[in-house]
Amino acid sequence: MTKQWKPSHSLFLSRTLTVVVFIGLIALPFCIPIMTEWYDAVSGQAPIATLLNIVLYCSDAVGFVAIWHLNRLLNNIRRQEIFVEGNVTCLRAISWCCFGIAMIFTVLGFWRSLAWMITFAAVFFGLILRVLKNVFELAVEMRQENDYTI
Repeated sequence: MTKQWKPSHSLFLSRTLTVVVFIGLIALPFCIPIMTEWYDAVSGQAPIATLLNIVLYCSDAVGFVAIWHLNRLLNNIRRQEIFVEGNVTCLRAISWCCFGIAMIFTVLGFWRSLAWMITFAAVFFGLILRVLKNVFELAVEMRQENDYTI
């Protein structure tokens, strides 16, 4: 007997990974100074530990906002509340968090070119989430219109 991958399994995996990322975001502030000192030691470039610390601490804060909204979104989906205004709000907030990360790493990009890749990825994910948010927003409107139709 083979088990099939079901939507409930996927939702469980998403919720589990969200918890793992949340734990990582809690641990990150304690690791940032060690990571930045190590980076300065191996980069072979001018030290930027202070700037990198600021960038990573700001990114961690934005990450907390994003993961909180992602958790709310997944909880709504678990309760079978799919096309509701709350999910649109969550997707909007997560997309703005992606753009916030992009802005933070844009600053770092002037010192380290690798940061431009992170900036590009964050903008790309932010755009995808904006499109998804727009789709959900239209679906919520259509659902509300259908609810009022007899």
